Amino acid sequence: MGEAGQAERLSNAAGGPSADRLAARFSLKRLALDESGATAVEYGLIVACIFLAIIGGLSAFASNENAMYARIGTAMGSALR
Repeated sequence: MGEAGQAERLSNAAGGPSADRLAARFSLKRLALDESGATAVEYGLIVACIFLAIIGGLSAFASNENAMYARIGTAMGSALR
């Protein structure tokens, strides 16, 4: 009976859903319903948008900055003579 019972239990186990699949389904459902991290995600998106705006603004004025520093350098050079 031990061997026959073991074989029957294994064949039934192969046809049913695995415990890992059930656990994954349960945790994904809980994760979808959980709203505790929503505020942190929103703040992260706000910070990312601010960072992109700063980088975009700096890159737009990068060529103007180089020209400005060149003018300041020549003005300082001529003032020191």
